[in-house]
Amino acid sequence: CPAGFHCSKGLRHRCPPGFYCPQKTGISFYPCPPGTYNPSYGLSHAERCQLCPAGASVPNPSGATNTSSGGPCPPGHFCPAGTSIPQPCPVGTYSDRLHNGQDSSCTECPPGQFCGSPGLTAPSGPCSPGYFCQPGSSSPSPPGVWQRGGPCPVSHFCPEGTSSPLPCRAGTYNNLSRQAACFPCAAGYFC
Repeated sequence: CPAGFHCSKGLRHRCPPGFYCPQKTGISFYPCPPGTYNPSYGLSHAERCQLCPAGASVPNPSGATNTSSGGPCPPGHFCPAGTSIPQPCPVGTYSDRLHNGQDSSCTECPPGQFCGSPGLTAPSGPCSPGYFCQPGSSSPSPPGVWQRGGPCPVSHFCPEGTSSPLPCRAGTYNNLSRQAACFPCAAGYFC
């Protein structure tokens, strides 16, 4: 049986899309390797299977005839060229779009929100009261600025969903950290 064909019962058939058929292929032909596809009939070598383009994946190479058989890269993921399994957007990011080709296609979590797990299609939720969350935060209550946010400092307040600590207003004070509101100035005192 010549290369590019598979043979059975004395009949010769062109190798189908999604597969390759080296010389002497019988009734069992070979699927293109993971992360590749073949849209044509008669392919003879695995090296001629094409890489899936960025933003698409082919999760099951057997029978895969084009990138749409694996589908577009799903929301919450990215698919570099040659991907067979979509990769989740990293913690601190999300994506609500299809066809992301690289991790930079994932969107950094917005200020005042957190993205606490990989593969999100939307932020996990607002920052906790008494804390502030900067862009890319991965926790509702970050332990410090190096964590893209932190506890609300003294003389400030941080209601739910705060992106930067807010200074206490005139007539109020706060001598504690991690507060969602400032206290009214006591009678006989100036704030």
